[in-house]
Amino acid sequence: MAHELETVRQMHAAIGDSNSSGPFVSIVTVSLNAAGTIEDTIASVSMQNAAFAIEHVCVDGGSTDGTRELIDQWAQAGGIQRVYERDRGIYDAMNKGLAAARGEYVLYLNADDFLVTPNILERALHGLVPRHHANPDLVVGDVAMGVPGRRGLWRHRRVPRILGRARGIGFFPLHQGMFAKRRLLQEVGGFNMNLRLAADVNQFYDIERLFKPTMRFVNADVAFMRAGGAANAGLRAIYLGSMEIFRHLRPIHGAVRSALMVAAKTLQSVSEVRYGVPPHVRWFEAGLREKRKSA
Repeated sequence: MAHELETVRQMHAAIGDSNSSGPFVSIVTVSLNAAGTIEDTIASVSMQNAAFAIEHVCVDGGSTDGTRELIDQWAQAGGIQRVYERDRGIYDAMNKGLAAARGEYVLYLNADDFLVTPNILERALHGLVPRHHANPDLVVGDVAMGVPGRRGLWRHRRVPRILGRARGIGFFPLHQGMFAKRRLLQEVGGFNMNLRLAADVNQFYDIERLFKPTMRFVNADVAFMRAGGAANAGLRAIYLGSMEIFRHLRPIHGAVRSALMVAAKTLQSVSEVRYGVPPHVRWFEAGLREKRKSA
């Protein structure tokens, strides 16, 4: 693996389009009072081993629990861009992160999520050369969702492999597992900040419809997503999120097709449920302990 990384580094340097042209991928994390989990997120990004430049954009909307202080501590080592200002909700904050991002690709990683291995970014984008015309519009992988190390119900949020061949049927990738070209996110207008639950799903449907994006599948988990969050907080939240999607789709596709797309999305979600101990451990824990000792 080390030899392969060095080969890719040499290729990037020969093209002259690596660190000097900015980061290849921007990880955007938005937070509000996330001191209990955000260090996992930051550590999993900071400890990545990749042949290309990575930036971490941390957007905080006014935390009072020490979240900003933790971000500041990690930012001392470089690689973190901070956006500290009030926002109108999570999707407004995600738009602020997009505006600050400089990478060719953008991945949204919430403040209670973490990347699953120290080389997952390298694996997901392996073989791609920054700013090359043949790079896919989207690189999509899977996401595990649950409570780390705890037996119970969890979800393996896999991207349906039919997605690249059958468009507009309602299947979608999670944003925690989707590397999207920044240009596409900007051209689609970012996220609808007037929505509370489903702006990310609607955004993907718009990208799929308007741009017919080229897509590459990682065939592996990219991120671990802790159970919870507004969009997954019970049946009522799922219903309200589905209604946001239906109202967005209906003027475009009509009531029948929109209802079928929402049904397909629901079927995808139901098929994700598993029982047992979810995969992936906090692989960065030792490094995190060392960081805390030296702080």
